[in-house]
Order: sequence, then C-alpha cells, then structure tokens
Amino acid sequence: MASLTHVCMWSENGWKRITAEQAARLHPGGTVSAHSGLFMCELCGQYVILTDGDIRIRYFKHSAYEKSKGCPERTFGAGYSISYGSQEHDLPIRITSVSSSSFSFEVGLIRAPISSLNKDFRIEIKPKGAFDVSYVFTKERLNYDSITYLPIGERPFEKYTLSFQNGSDKLREFWPAEIKGIEPEGTLFEKVSGKKLSYDADVEIGKEYYLLKRGYIYRKSFSSVRIQEIMQKRIGWETWSLYVVSASAFNEDAARFYLDFHCRLTDHPVSLQPVWPLFVEGNYIVKHNQNSMYMLIEGNVAAVKTFPSVTVRQLNYNSSQSKLYEVFCSGRQQLISAGRTQALQYTYLWKDPLDQVGLHPEVSVTDIAGAEVDPGETDTLPHDKTLRFKSTFDGELIIFNNNRVVDKRKLSADKYIELNGLSYGLGVQVVIGLDVIWQIDFKKQQPIVVNDEIEMLKRITNVSGATIPAPHSLRNMLAGMNCYPQVCQWIRKCIKNGTINEQSYRRLQEAYRSMNTNR
Repeated sequence: MASLTHVCMWSENGWKRITAEQAARLHPGGTVSAHSGLFMCELCGQYVILTDGDIRIRYFKHSAYEKSKGCPERTFGAGYSISYGSQEHDLPIRITSVSSSSFSFEVGLIRAPISSLNKDFRIEIKPKGAFDVSYVFTKERLNYDSITYLPIGERPFEKYTLSFQNGSDKLREFWPAEIKGIEPEGTLFEKVSGKKLSYDADVEIGKEYYLLKRGYIYRKSFSSVRIQEIMQKRIGWETWSLYVVSASAFNEDAARFYLDFHCRLTDHPVSLQPVWPLFVEGNYIVKHNQNSMYMLIEGNVAAVKTFPSVTVRQLNYNSSQSKLYEVFCSGRQQLISAGRTQALQYTYLWKDPLDQVGLHPEVSVTDIAGAEVDPGETDTLPHDKTLRFKSTFDGELIIFNNNRVVDKRKLSADKYIELNGLSYGLGVQVVIGLDVIWQIDFKKQQPIVVNDEIEMLKRITNVSGATIPAPHSLRNMLAGMNCYPQVCQWIRKCIKNGTINEQSYRRLQEAYRSMNTNR
C-alpha cells in the first residue's frame, strides 16, 4: 500500500507537510496511532496512522475507525490530484436574527443569467429528510446583478436540494443541485457576516465565530480559546447550542480545537483578490471588460482551478504566501477557485461594460458602550476616552495632535480595533486607499462666562449649520435660567418655532451645565 502523501504535523508555525520518512525519524519505534493526534491528513482533516515498519517500510494510512471514509486520497489512491468543478462550490449559507432565544438561516444564490428566463420560473429549496418542508421562490424574488439571500427557516439540516421549473441547464453552473448545510457535530460561522465556513476553511486569531452544534461542548476549558454560550434551543427532539468562540494565540491547543470542526487556524488565510485591469467587485462576482484578469491569491493554497477551463499563468512574484496569476477569460462568465481539498474561495469573472460603481466603504465607529459616534468636531470625549472602529475594507487609522501625525494603526476589514487614551487636541482619520472616509476632532470649548448674559447670548446665536427639532430639555433649561431674561426669551422663540440650531443647543447645554456646577 502506498503511503498517504498529504500528511501534516503541527509545528509552532502551523500545520506543515511531512513525509513518512521524516516522521519515522522523529518517532523511531512502533506504531503511532491516529488517537495520538500527531499526524493529520491534509485532504480530509482527520488524524492518520504511522505504521510500525515490521513488514515493510513505514507509511501513513487512514484508520478503519474514521468517521468519514470519503477522503479522496483514500478513495483514489496516493498522489491524488486535486480537482473541483462548478458543482463542487458551496453556496453561501448564513445564520441571521441571532438572539438569546432564536436564530434562522438564509442561503445565498450567486448572480446567474436569469434575465431571459420566463416569468413562470420557479426555484425550490428542500431540506433533505424533511418531506413536509419546502421553500419556493419566483423569478421576481431574485436579484439580477448581485447575490440573493433566501430564507430557509430556523431548523438546521445537513443538506438541501435545489431544483427549478422552466429554467435552463446553464443555471447548474452557478447553483448546484445539492447544498451543504449544517454539520450536527459543529458548524462555524463568521460572527460579523453570519456566513457559514466551508469544510477545511481557514480561521484567524482574534476573530469571533459562531459555533452551532447539536448537544453541548463538554470541554469548555482551552488555554487559548474563549467559549461563550449564547443559547440552547430545543428543535424537535434535539437540543442545539450556539456559542461565540475566538482564539487568542496561535498554538497547538487552539489549532486542535478548530480542527475538531474541520477548520484550520492560520495567520494567513486563503484569499482571492483581483488586481488589474479596472473592475467592480461584489459578492462572488468581479465585473470587468478585458480578455484577462490578474488575481493575487494568498494563503495555503494547493490548487487554482477555472471553469470552463482556461489558461491560468502564474507570474514571478517573490512571496511564499502570495502568488500572482493571469487568468485568460474566454467567455462572459468565468469561474476561478482557490482551495485545498475543495474550493475555499471562488468568484465569477463577468465580462460586461463597467457601468456600475464599486461598493462604498462602510465604517462603524462606536464608543465602548456601543453607541454610534458621529464624525466632525466635538467638545465631548467618548466614554472611557475610547473609540471602536470597524470597516468593510482594509485601511488605516491616522491620529493627529494639533494637526501633526503622531501615530498610525492598521485597520483590517471586518475586525474591530480600539483606540484609547483620547484627549482634547487629538484628531482621528479613517483612511481607505487614498480617501478619508471618516474624521473626528476633539476640541475643548472655551468656558462660557455665565455671569455675562450678553456674551452668552452672542455665543448661542452666532452660529451656522443644521437645525434640529427643539428637544424637550429646552423647557428644563428655560426654568433653570430665569435669571437671564434675554436668553429665556430666545429659548421661548425656539420652542415656539419647534427648531433650534444644533450648535446653539450644544452651547446652551454647556452653559446650563456650567451654571449648575458653579451653584
């Protein structure tokens, strides 16, 4: 029997490929069982045996007691060449409406050529094993130019079937007949997007994931993995548990935790990024108008495939983790995939006129309590002098002190970063590419001389900018400032009109607080 050729062993830098000869030198005597957890099949993510060498030279083999017997190298033999076609790409499933008592699921249909289909087109999604459950959608429910997420209920199923009426066989290149669903032994989802991770997907240090499994996690103590229970939910005869998990360090304990759920901890996840020529990027689609596309593929990738098959040329690029490819686009829709045992990242290159615009970067800025913080100039420091930032794209935080750059921080897409120690005189910019997307400046206002009504009146009336509906708190201020008749007259006018200048209101608040402090 030939030795398995896709076997890894954990090192301090992650899972590294090892041969049977190298393993024999590390473990010179006797059989090393699969239960030892020392050697992992890279193709199926299961632990394998190193034989004792009594009869023949030592080699790796799968255990007869494995849960899954579907490893391609076990089925097709050593030296298996990785390949996957259009039907072997998972449609995205995401978990939504997560609360302390419920959750639900949606499946994403990537963009497909549906514009020419008849109005009586129907698509049906059915959970396997549930004969009384079916989800039917019409053509009008689908997006022509982007991904469409469709609800598929709150009960987890391992597989779903997808069929359609009055459709075209061409759709099968985009929507497979069978959709992989929720693995009862444990399925991971990105917490931010809710998107389900595929088999053998990469997971990252510090990133939060939902873990949904039937039953419970019985071992909840890991040296470098945080596990927070969100809920337990009874569905039929089964109990399902939902957790939030995250790894704080890149070590073997954390790596083995994620490997139990068929995911690999890494500091360099697989990614597929278009580089040139000009393009418009969306979910699972890159729109361009040229005959070729340059793609930067990063991470531990064993195969780069296209469908229909076209020429893919790897260019010289001096990086161990990144490779640059030129993909020659023969048709209007070209599928390109990168992965290991199966496609982990994929996208469709659509050759169309570039009459759209790219996604506008979205930036979320909140204080430590989760309250949204508006950009602009402010005289109020956030709670605990801390702000939290998250962006849909990679970028940079630039911190200024009196208009001089004093610090820069990397901002990674869909990851929170906290900035603390904020003080007056500082300014913060969120920069993506060459654009300033968001900016705030902390400037301490000069104290109002509360015993000088004329100066106070000048300060609250000499303003510009937007107006807001008159807040109810104006009546409290009116009652508390009766020693300033001219200011009270001005407040009554604002109440009567129903509006007040926003900056005037902020300055009036400051004066009112200053009065109460000095009393």
